[in-house]
Amino acid sequence: MAYRGVFIEWIEEWSQFFDYCNWYTFHPVKIEIEDERNMGGLEATIILLGLGFRIRWNYEETEQVRDIVRQVEDIKRDLDPAATQGD
Repeated sequence: MAYRGVFIEWIEEWSQFFDYCNWYTFHPVKIEIEDERNMGGLEATIILLGLGFRIRWNYEETEQVRDIVRQVEDIKRDLDPAATQGD
């Protein structure tokens, strides 16, 4: 599983208004920068009038990340033992 690298996510908040929802979340303006040192990542979110993006750079694989990856692998193995036989 590759952890390091850059990930980009598109954010679109307008479609929620065309369906029934329990609540609506809309950001006229949102600018957020997060340095998540525990997980070895730097993230920025920019939204203007309900359209925006989130970009994350995972610069380091920390011990916490390795623990989570091991947990995911254990869960996958428990759910489907045949899926991990080729690894």
